[in-house]
Amino acid sequence: MTPSKNTIISIIITLLIKVTGYSQIQELSINEKIADFNYLFTELGNTYPYFGVNKRNHGIDWLAKRSEFLDKIKQTKNDEEFIRVLEDILNQLNNGHTDLLPTTYYKYFYDGYKNMLVHRPQLKAYVTELEKTTFDQVEYWTQLLESAKSESSNAESNESHSLVSDENLSYSYNDSLSIAFIKVRSFSYDLIENDMDNLKSCFSKAHNYKNLIIDIQGNTGGDTRYWSDHMIPYLIKDTINYSIIYGFKNSKRLKSFKPSYFENTISIDQFSLPNLPQELKHDNYFMKKDFVEISPEKTAKQYNGKIYLLVDEVVYSSSESLAYFFKATKFGKVVGKITGGDGVGTDPLLLTLPNSGIVVRYISEMGLNPDGSSNEEVKTIPDIVLKSETEKGRYEELVNYIKSLH
Repeated sequence: MTPSKNTIISIIITLLIKVTGYSQIQELSINEKIADFNYLFTELGNTYPYFGVNKRNHGIDWLAKRSEFLDKIKQTKNDEEFIRVLEDILNQLNNGHTDLLPTTYYKYFYDGYKNMLVHRPQLKAYVTELEKTTFDQVEYWTQLLESAKSESSNAESNESHSLVSDENLSYSYNDSLSIAFIKVRSFSYDLIENDMDNLKSCFSKAHNYKNLIIDIQGNTGGDTRYWSDHMIPYLIKDTINYSIIYGFKNSKRLKSFKPSYFENTISIDQFSLPNLPQELKHDNYFMKKDFVEISPEKTAKQYNGKIYLLVDEVVYSSSESLAYFFKATKFGKVVGKITGGDGVGTDPLLLTLPNSGIVVRYISEMGLNPDGSSNEEVKTIPDIVLKSETEKGRYEELVNYIKSLH
C-alpha cells in the first residue's frame, strides 16, 4: 500500500525534528494540552473584545463552543494534531491579529521588541512574555505547523505577508494629468530605514503636481510609524492633531501590558457617538480617548493639491490606521473598496502557553471609527467606491475620475 502525501510529510517532519535536535522536547500529555487550552480560553474571555463582532459578522458564538473545542483538544493523538486544532480554534475568531504568528515568526517578534525597548520601554512586558518560551520550542512547533499547513490553506495570517517584501516602493509622475503616484506594499518596521530616503524624495517631488495618489492596496500593515513619521510629515506645514477612541475590558493581563490604558478612562455616557456596539455599554468595558499628534518634517511645506488614498479589502492593521487617519482628519479622499479593518489601537497582546511554549497573540481593544462603530466590524468605507475587482483596474478608474474633474 502506497503511503499518502500527508503521511510522507509527517514522516519527513518527524525525521527533521530528530536530526535537528528537537527530539528532547517531549510530546504533551492530554492533561497538559487541556491545561494550555483552558489557560488560553480564560485569558481570551477576560480580555478579547470582538466576540460580539464575530457573532454578528460570521455567525460564530465562540465562547459558547468551549465544550466543542475541548473535545477536539482531547481527541488529538500527537503534538501535530494539537497545534492544528489550536490554530483552527483561533481561526474561528476571524481576526487577523489573533493567531500563532509570534510562534512561527518568533525571531522577528523577539528582535523587533528588543530593539524597540530603547525608545519604548513600555514594551518590556512583550519581551518578558516571549522569553517564557525557547527558540527550540518555537522551532519545534513551527516545524509541526508546516506539516499541518500541507492540509490546510487557512493557516496563514493576514499580516504575515508584511514580513517579507521585494521592491516595497514604486512611484511615477504623470505630467499631462499632473498626478504623482506612489505605491507602498508594506509598512513593516524593518523596511523603514531602507525606504525613508526614497519616501522623502518622492513626496518632495509630489509638491509639483496637483494630484497625489497613495496606493496601499494589498498592504496588510506593519508599523504605524512608517506612515506617521515618514509619509504625512512631508505633506504638511502645521501639526495635525486627531483623536482615537477605543473600548477595552478590565483585564489583569491588559493592565500588565498596557497600564496607561487605565489612566484617565472615560465613561461611555460622555460619548455621543451614534453607532456604538452594544457590548461596550456593559459594565466590564472601559473607554479611552487618546490624542495623536503628527508634526511636519522641518523643511516640509503644505501639499496644496488633492490627495487620494487607494485602498482595498486587504488593507489591515497599521495600513488601516492610515485610512482611519484620512477619515478622521479629512486629510484626503479614501478611494477603492471597503478595507479589512482593525487599525485603531496598539500592539496585540502576547500569551505564552505554559506547557507547550506556544506563543499566541490577540487583540485587546476595540478601536472605533469616528461615528462610534467598531473599526474591525464596519472597516473603513471609502469616500469614493470603485467597482473594479483588480488593483490595476481600480487605479485606472481613479485616474479616469481625476481626468473627469479637469
